[in-house]
Amino acid sequence: MDLQPRPHETLDCILGGTIQLLQARVGYRTAIDAPLLAWFAAQQAPDALRALDLGAGSGLVSIVLARALPRIMLQLLEKQTVMADRARRNAKLNGVADRLAVVPGDVAARPQLTGPFDLVLCNPPYLKSNQGNAPANLERRIAHQETSATLAQFCQFAADQMSASSQSCWVFPFHDAERLLADLARAGLGDRAILHVRHRPHDAKPTRVLVRARLGLPGLATLPARAIHLQDQPDRVFQPDLADFFARLGAPPH
Repeated sequence: MDLQPRPHETLDCILGGTIQLLQARVGYRTAIDAPLLAWFAAQQAPDALRALDLGAGSGLVSIVLARALPRIMLQLLEKQTVMADRARRNAKLNGVADRLAVVPGDVAARPQLTGPFDLVLCNPPYLKSNQGNAPANLERRIAHQETSATLAQFCQFAADQMSASSQSCWVFPFHDAERLLADLARAGLGDRAILHVRHRPHDAKPTRVLVRARLGLPGLATLPARAIHLQDQPDRVFQPDLADFFARLGAPPH
């Protein structure tokens, strides 16, 4: 019964039916950012064995990555109790609970973790604490807006969990990418590479960026830009390499 949706939740099959996800009926619901970040991390760090997911939410990033990389073990840090509980249940639903450890905690409080990690993943809040367009729903607001830890604190905490050979992977809105790049550099994660992502190939501007950052002196490489979906096709139709990545996740066990 623990894996059944509660009255305030839905149970959704996503990514071509490869993932089952318990989500709030009204509240934070996943977007493409989470699976896109997992895809990017799998490309950047395919041999990672220990990973940390900062602000894990419902657990989707880690679940996709665990299904893609069968040897990886992940710790998921999430400050919202209801979201941490949902992440645990989603890990069970998708057959990866033995490799995902959910840790309730707030980046701002700098919890003690068992680092360093080979890989740190983060889809951080992208709205500043004083921005007035934050969602009214509390669960969504905490996911999207700096309510305790700032973006700079996320970057510094990530850096503190890494060694010289570690990598971190981030997803962030394109229009504010310079802020993420600057905060990463200030945290010592100066060795950076950026990938611009468009919704469809012919879109005028990217909508988000994927960033790989390592400890090191400042430098910025530009990775080949990409689109998520095929032109003139619905959002359920992904570019062939993304579609293949999601298809190889296999079907959930339940």
